[in-house]
Amino acid sequence: MNDRIGVAVVGVGYWGRKLVEEYLLLSKRRSDVELVAVADVSKERLMRISSEFGLPTSMLYADHHELLGDDRVDAVHIATPNETHFRIARDFLEAGKHVLLEKPMATSSREAFKLARMAEELDLVLLVGHIFRFNNALKKARDLIEEGAIGEPYYVELRWTARLEPLPKRDVIFDLAPHPIDIVNYLLDEWPSLVSAMAKSYVRKTAGLEEVAFISSELPDDIMAHISLSWLSTGPKIRNVQVVGSGGLIDVDALSQSLTLYRVGGCEKIEVRPNNTIESMISHFVDRIINGDPPCNSALIGAITVSVLEAIRESARLSGQPVKTRVW
Repeated sequence: MNDRIGVAVVGVGYWGRKLVEEYLLLSKRRSDVELVAVADVSKERLMRISSEFGLPTSMLYADHHELLGDDRVDAVHIATPNETHFRIARDFLEAGKHVLLEKPMATSSREAFKLARMAEELDLVLLVGHIFRFNNALKKARDLIEEGAIGEPYYVELRWTARLEPLPKRDVIFDLAPHPIDIVNYLLDEWPSLVSAMAKSYVRKTAGLEEVAFISSELPDDIMAHISLSWLSTGPKIRNVQVVGSGGLIDVDALSQSLTLYRVGGCEKIEVRPNNTIESMISHFVDRIINGDPPCNSALIGAITVSVLEAIRESARLSGQPVKTRVW
């Protein structure tokens, strides 16, 4: 391996552009990481990225296959459309590259577990972009739960809503639900055993293109979780998590990284220093490659999340009928 980890970003749409910016900034703070290439099927997006960040044309690639045999590339961060995740990640793993793959890890659990097994067999790092695991407010919430600040956890409510225009060419469940599902596991270290969901396509009126969903799940120890998802909610973008327990409630605004602890008789604003979650995630990726740091956002977590998503989608197809997950 090179003295510096050479990283390529594959896919430079809305999220990929942010990643390019963060890798360039990180390379100024760390001598052991460098952005060496950017790939996208759109020449227009490549030219825009090149112009905005002053990247030479020698760093731009219209086909990710051109990077597979490039010795400068030690690792890739994939931010392409969901349906391409499996194919592109497989290509780079087979080429001996470490991979950070944006969520959802794949569009089926079969593909997701294949990638996890492949990375393990090839002794390569494969992480998934569950970025809220790096959110300081949620880290603090997890600490408070473990310390018993709200007593015995009863249930979790998560609201992931905004008005999104234009609407993505996919359903809200696979697009938005990965984060809330992962957050519940991060906070409680549990996965749902049973899920039920209702989803509607109000605007496009097409099955598979639902814009709104309500998900309920049952976890061990009688804990429940409820998730509200919407691309049609006019007003502020909301990423809210509430954990209710026998002795209180933790309320987290995951966007502003603010946290309030409510107990009988009063409430307390808990101090949290907001962090740059993208920087924290990509630094973790580099540290995992260099030092073998324990993964916070492992391929196994990503694959199980996809398995839960499949059960949710099946329940929605059955108009809310409960569906057992394949986690247990």
